[in-house]
Order: sequence, then structure tokens, then C-alpha cells
Amino acid sequence: MDEIERLELRIEELREAIARSRRLRLVGLASAVIGPALIAGFVLGLVAYTPTRVIVAFALSIGGMVLMGSSRSSTEELQRALRKAEAERIAAIDALDLVPVEGRPA
Repeated sequence: MDEIERLELRIEELREAIARSRRLRLVGLASAVIGPALIAGFVLGLVAYTPTRVIVAFALSIGGMVLMGSSRSSTEELQRALRKAEAERIAAIDALDLVPVEGRPA
């Protein structure tokens, strides 16, 4: 049972890491949208132009794209690890060769 418990903990950790990675991807998406929106606001005169705001807009644009890409690849890697851990857990349970109790559904 020790092996199964270890795998259960690993699976839970991976699920939490996947959730964090997905949240980071959403933050990256928001940044990648807000940055170009600010730049469009400068061009249309809707947002007051200052050099600092321009730098922030470009940083949001580029940083958002980088964060989205990084989070996407991290999420895919974590999902592969999750599938592997789940397969190992199933194999460990199958290796126990459990016997059903008479009179109880399997």
C-alpha cells in the first residue's frame, strides 16, 4: 500500500501544479491582450502617451506571450507526468491481486 499512497500523493501534487500552470497561462493571456490594447489606445489618443506607459505596454505584450507559451508547455509536460503516475497507480493496484468478498458487489 505504501507505493499506492505515494502515487496518490504524486497525482494530487501534479493536479495542483496543472491548475497553477493554467492560471499562469490565463495571466499571460490577459497581459498579451492588455499590452496591445494600451498601444492601440496610444495610437487612437485614448490613453495619454508617456514613455513609461509605452515600455509597460510592450513589456505586457511580450511578457504575456512568453508566459502563455511557457505555461502551455509546462502544462503539457505535467499532464504527461500525471498520465504516467495514474498508469503506475493502476498497475500497482492490479498487482495486489485483490479478491472480491462474497455477497458484495465487485
